[in-house]
Amino acid sequence: MDPELLDTQLLRTFVVLAEADSMSDAAQRLGVTQSAVSQALKQLERTLATELVIRRKRPVQLTAAGQVLKQSADTILADLRRLSVRLRTAAEKSLVQCRLGLVTSCSEVFGSRLIARLGEGVERLTLRSGMTPTLIQAFLDREIDILVSSDPLTGTEGLERFHLCRDPMLAAVSAGLLGTGPVATEGQRQPVIAPLAASHPLIRYGRNTHIGALSEVAMRRMRILANVRYETDDTHTLMSFVQGGHGWAILSGLCLAQVLDRADGVRLLELDASRHARDLYLLAREGEIGDIPALVAASIQALLREDVLPALASLAPWLAARHFGLDGDNGSLAAGSPSA
Repeated sequence: MDPELLDTQLLRTFVVLAEADSMSDAAQRLGVTQSAVSQALKQLERTLATELVIRRKRPVQLTAAGQVLKQSADTILADLRRLSVRLRTAAEKSLVQCRLGLVTSCSEVFGSRLIARLGEGVERLTLRSGMTPTLIQAFLDREIDILVSSDPLTGTEGLERFHLCRDPMLAAVSAGLLGTGPVATEGQRQPVIAPLAASHPLIRYGRNTHIGALSEVAMRRMRILANVRYETDDTHTLMSFVQGGHGWAILSGLCLAQVLDRADGVRLLELDASRHARDLYLLAREGEIGDIPALVAASIQALLREDVLPALASLAPWLAARHFGLDGDNGSLAAGSPSA
């Protein structure tokens, strides 16, 4: 400790002594021995190189220096008490200042509802959205406290990670196109992707996007060759082209939730038994903001179950909580526990 800094416990002892009738009275108020009070006074006087109390006077009388110290100590201790109250209040409110980063699909789908759900527990919450690479860099630069993205940053130490959900890939195509080729054959329960790709062009996310890269991997694993006619990084543009009958597309469940208002006349098809998905994680630096990350993770999962999934199921009845890993089978998902 800096020898020039005064110990707050010594200041508290001095204030009690200054308001007491004697050393023994101060000791009784503090619940310590008279010797402890005497030693604290001597230590203060040594540190300040001046006498603070006039000896052999009852009740206790302060020197001029002692009076100055008493006034200052009252102010300092009062400020410390107010600080303690503020900190306790902040802890009870759970969130003081939190900077949250959400990938665009998450921000558009549940960003505002997440803020509303956190409600009075939020004193100051700022929300930033964007593409995954930009948000990751902001998180690493400490411009963001909590990050929701598809990259768990497994190579970065000192992070707690919550696996929020899996976001299944699916196919979207205009209902009008399904009746113009071999895609919708007699007796077929579910149109298959291969005939769709063979007869109609693909409207694709750019390869520089995570969804675009996942789409490429999915088609490669399914051994599907697609004729790419249009490419975009924007989900709204992609769905407008699908709705207009210009082709078919592969997107994720959460991306679909961004554009529910543009899904009229669009059929949503399960892609390869829902084996392809991106995983979404919530990341935070260990020990810096207490249980706030767990609270935000649980709130996001609740929003997915209660709001997002029912809206998606109204358009794609085959979509269920299990497709998103939110059916309760995985304890870490249901409880919002940090993943390994």
